[in-house]
Amino acid sequence: MLMREALAEALKGKGKTFPNPAVGAVVARGGRIVGRGFHKRWGRPHAEVMALTDAGELCRGADLYVTLEPCAHWGKTPPCTEAIIRSGIKRVFIPCIDPNRLVSGKGVRALRRAGLDVEVGVEARSARKINGAYFKFMKTGRPFVTLKTAQTLDGKIATRQGDARWVTGAAARRLAKRLRGEAQAIIVGVNTVVNDDPGLLPVPRRKPYYRCVLDTGLSTPLSRQVVQTAGRWPTVIYCGAPKGKKAAKYEAIGVMVRPVAVTEGGLISLDAVLTDLASFGVMHLFVEGGGAVSSSFLKAGLVDKVVAFIAPKVLGDIKGLGVFSKLDVKNLKKCYAFRLDEMRKVGGDAVLVFYPKRRGG
Repeated sequence: MLMREALAEALKGKGKTFPNPAVGAVVARGGRIVGRGFHKRWGRPHAEVMALTDAGELCRGADLYVTLEPCAHWGKTPPCTEAIIRSGIKRVFIPCIDPNRLVSGKGVRALRRAGLDVEVGVEARSARKINGAYFKFMKTGRPFVTLKTAQTLDGKIATRQGDARWVTGAAARRLAKRLRGEAQAIIVGVNTVVNDDPGLLPVPRRKPYYRCVLDTGLSTPLSRQVVQTAGRWPTVIYCGAPKGKKAAKYEAIGVMVRPVAVTEGGLISLDAVLTDLASFGVMHLFVEGGGAVSSSFLKAGLVDKVVAFIAPKVLGDIKGLGVFSKLDVKNLKKCYAFRLDEMRKVGGDAVLVFYPKRRGG
């Protein structure tokens, strides 16, 4: 129960602490919470220090519940282990070891050397889920990919004429924009930019945030929002050809044009895109494209999480645009399977969160 309180604190900072993880902490005496804290943003005091400060002298002999291993090194802030030891805390409970090589295991060892009892493993799965992108990036050097869909009950994202405004209601759209803010980059296909002219910004707006477009032939109209606002909000266009005069027109406005490898089918290599985004330090990529983009990420095995917004509507048009319209699975044993993790109502719509299972066959 007390670790769950710390996890609730961590959620308050989710999406605001990049490149640090979202961390929460509580100080407890006799099962009663006497101090709380969370990491508000990069460069500010860590959750442990905030909770210790809140508890004050009540720290002596108390327990600390923190949602990730405390750091034992100097960064933007002093080592949290030193503050914990000085405070008089007796026991520390953490869900899991920090995968960052600067921290990994060192925080636990420092606390134990100082005579504190440290227990590892409490609510580990929930803690890893909150910082899924951080864990993946630290372990693999690759961004975590969240795929967001907005669809009808029969799996359509637009009519056959391309009308997609609006499949879901206003409350769902507001939530989707907030979820964008948990990532450091968003990506769509060129058709989405041409047809919808989206701004692709999170709410609240913050930097760094990269708006990315998959555009093999470099055909994004210069008049679109993502191009015209590139001077204020970074825009990256991934194309499949070397730079030339056409690229210069975009770069003059401030767009970053990044030629990358293409597949045998003539599509942009999504592996190459993720590698490039990792070079910018992007830990979390939000995919918000149409059926072709969603299908491509899923087919490539690059999706780590799916957030599906489902509207209580039915188009019933076989030629309507499907959310995964480019997949062609003919054997149920080889379908793309998922584990349902969460479901809730937002306005008049449903929001379901899934994590992929290993593909059958």
